[in-house]
Amino acid sequence: MKKIGILFLLSVLLFSCRKDKTPEPQKSVKVIDKINIKKTYSGSSTIVTDRLDFEYNSNNEVSKISRFEDDVLYYSYTYVYQNNLPVSSMYDFTFGGDPVYKVTYGYTNRKYARYYDSYYNDETLFTHNAQYNLYTSSVNGNRFMLNEFDDITTRTASGNEYTFTFDTSKKGPLYNVVNKKWIPALWYGISGLGILEFSTHPVTSLFDDNLAQANPYTNTYDTDGFVTKSVFSVYNGTTMYEITYIYKSI
Repeated sequence: MKKIGILFLLSVLLFSCRKDKTPEPQKSVKVIDKINIKKTYSGSSTIVTDRLDFEYNSNNEVSKISRFEDDVLYYSYTYVYQNNLPVSSMYDFTFGGDPVYKVTYGYTNRKYARYYDSYYNDETLFTHNAQYNLYTSSVNGNRFMLNEFDDITTRTASGNEYTFTFDTSKKGPLYNVVNKKWIPALWYGISGLGILEFSTHPVTSLFDDNLAQANPYTNTYDTDGFVTKSVFSVYNGTTMYEITYIYKSI
């Protein structure tokens, strides 16, 4: 009888312990939600406002990046992943009169190697120099170099070379993004100059070899160390930028 009583008490205790154990809530992470870009021009009252919107899938990978110009959707990429590797995206450039169509990405030894545009049957190949982590486009010869954080440190466009420096003690918009490794290569591998709106660590300066001029960024940070605003000028001070970073928790 004693044994039955002890077993009963043990089962009650075990049940109570199990009941008290509540599942731990999933930790949320801070990621980029929107990037607002304001451009003003010396001697002109014209103000251009662009915006980048970011969406995420259930794995916290970037699922879509949309670019707006003056609040009008200009173009977007909606990414498809296999084993955390972006293999394709749906490219929406209806603003330019194109249908929505598929773009595929190719890799060699997990290095970005190919961009294929199915609508125009157009292929861009990228050769990789392992010594410098340098990628060169087969179409126009433009190059970009990645650092150990997969941020672009040097890139060419229209014959000019631009070099970026970063504050690795602070956090950029891609800092907590799961698939941040691929975003700079996929995005900047096909675009023009860009101003490195998104990176793992915030940009602190842009050096333009055409003008032999360094353009420092004045950055503002939040209490978590994330960049919230960057102010700088390019082209000998004739174009001024103000970039505002807006984050969300997922």
